[in-house]
Amino acid sequence: MAVILALALTAIAPITKGSATEAAWARLNQGGYTILLGFARSPGGEPLRPDIGDCDKRKSLTDRGIQEARRIGMRFAARAVSVDAVYSGEFCRALQTAQLGFGKSRVETKAYLNSIVGGADPNDIPPELITAVEEFYGAGNQLMVTHPELIRAISGTMPRVGEAVIIAPAATPGGIPRVVNRLLLD
Repeated sequence: MAVILALALTAIAPITKGSATEAAWARLNQGGYTILLGFARSPGGEPLRPDIGDCDKRKSLTDRGIQEARRIGMRFAARAVSVDAVYSGEFCRALQTAQLGFGKSRVETKAYLNSIVGGADPNDIPPELITAVEEFYGAGNQLMVTHPELIRAISGTMPRVGEAVIIAPAATPGGIPRVVNRLLLD
C-alpha cells in the first residue's frame, strides 16, 4: 500500500522548475519557435533620444547584466539550440544584451521590439511583431530581445530576470501569439 501511495504522489507531484526548463530546451531543439527575452540587468531607465541606437557612448548594462547576457548566449550554445535570427529593440540595453549573448554581427534591430507605451495591454502589441512570429518558419528559432512590458503584453505575466518566453503564432491569424513554454536561463 505504501508503494502505491508513493507512486500516486509522484504521478500528481507538480513539475519542478528543472524539468519544466528541460522540456523547454527540448521544444527549442525542434525549431520553429520565437524566443522572447528581456534585456539583461541595467542601471535604470534609458532616455528616448535621437541617438537611441548609439550605444558606444553609454553603459546600458550593469557589470552583472553584461555577465548575464554572455551567460545566456553560452547556455544556448551549450545546448546546441539553433538560433536562425537574432533581433533586438533599438534601446541600448536590449541591443547590448543581444550582441553580448549572440554576437554583434548577428543582431538586427527592429523598432517594433522597443518598449510599448501604455504598459502591458495586449492591444498595444505591434502588428509587425505578430507578423514576424506568424511568418517565421526556420529550421531553428528566432530570438527577440525586448522590454519586459512587451513580453507581459503577450504572455500575461511579467517575466522574471533571466527568463525567456517561447511563443508560437496564435490559432487565428493576426491574434496574440500563444505562449508554449518558459525557459529559466539564470
